[in-house]
Amino acid sequence: MLRTFAFIVALIFISVEVFGATYWIAPTGRTAATGSEADPFDSIENALKQVGGGSTFIFKPGTYLGRQVTLLRKHAGSPQKPTVLKSQQKYEATIHGSPGHGISVGDGCEWVIIDGFDIGGAKMDGVYANADHTVIRNCRIHNNAGQGIMVHGEKGVVIENNLIEYNGTHIQFDHGIYAYGSGFTFRNNVIRFNSSIGIHLYPRLANSTVESNLIYRNPRWGILVYSTPKVGSNRIVNNTIAQNGSGIAVKDPRNEIIVNNIVVDNTHWKFQKLDTIENLNGNNFRGSKVDYNLCIPSSKDVGPQPHGLSVAPLFLDPMKGAFYLKKGSPAAGSGCKDYAPARDFFNHPRPPDKSPDLGCFPYDESLLLPEARQSWYYQWPFFFKSSIGPIPDLWKPPHSKSQRAK
Repeated sequence: MLRTFAFIVALIFISVEVFGATYWIAPTGRTAATGSEADPFDSIENALKQVGGGSTFIFKPGTYLGRQVTLLRKHAGSPQKPTVLKSQQKYEATIHGSPGHGISVGDGCEWVIIDGFDIGGAKMDGVYANADHTVIRNCRIHNNAGQGIMVHGEKGVVIENNLIEYNGTHIQFDHGIYAYGSGFTFRNNVIRFNSSIGIHLYPRLANSTVESNLIYRNPRWGILVYSTPKVGSNRIVNNTIAQNGSGIAVKDPRNEIIVNNIVVDNTHWKFQKLDTIENLNGNNFRGSKVDYNLCIPSSKDVGPQPHGLSVAPLFLDPMKGAFYLKKGSPAAGSGCKDYAPARDFFNHPRPPDKSPDLGCFPYDESLLLPEARQSWYYQWPFFFKSSIGPIPDLWKPPHSKSQRAK
């Protein structure tokens, strides 16, 4: 049911983005512009004053310095015409140094899509959303003082294909993603080096999916879920969770599905003895499906998993952040297809007649070639100021199956 709902929502967004009128914004634009590509507005606020919500706003490359991008209830879109904020080129419209949030979506400003920005240096959160049906995708969200992304108690939110790193200033309160609500989808994100938890879903989450994320080097949990009491029904599937303070924890689990994950080497939080997959209530996961996970060490709270593994996953180069599966990995083909997402991290369809691989990355020999990492700085998947060229796009390795099929 959840998969069907998510698929319908995805079809809605794919089909509606072309219907709204398109306007342009540039750092060198004019306040009283027409909004054409040749005569762009100087800010989204001035554009919205003239044309309102329900349109597509394309941000030209450049730095939008020292101001918060703000959307209010009156700027809401609709299922047929969402309000779309989109970088013309991925990561090249930079929202930097906001005195508040980088991008703020206000209470009731529903059906907003935020796509492709580099958002950094905000004094508060990178993206703050307080409205139903917000979509945050394809962004690099980094070095903000608060959360990478903060979403308050809404429904139908989608957070996908984002690079969320180096956010926060406090080891307890500042996370990669901090959200709560119902019907959320957290998909295909890389979440690393944030001050506290990778994905913190508190104080309640229900009927939501956390799938195909790479979560590593966050000092506390990779994923922490406070499941809505007596509701729950969340899916945590096909994630790779490594080198965090601890692995996965759930409070008040009820009808949860925790399947096909790789949870290894999450031992970096020294102030509390934690578990690989943990029930914060201190008992087992009765009523939930917890199986087909590769865990080192084996989870004490879960107990024996009939189809689980506790062996080295054979990552390509985990110390450099390359968590692709090497040839001979026991994680290859060891998953349960009943719970796997229809598409993998690179948006390839999963073969319907094959058991899925564990974790977020499919086994693909081409990913192991040095050419697959040629845009990385000395084989490290990070942005370095001294590097020449664009920020590596970790969702488009040049030798992936999608490239070879062209």
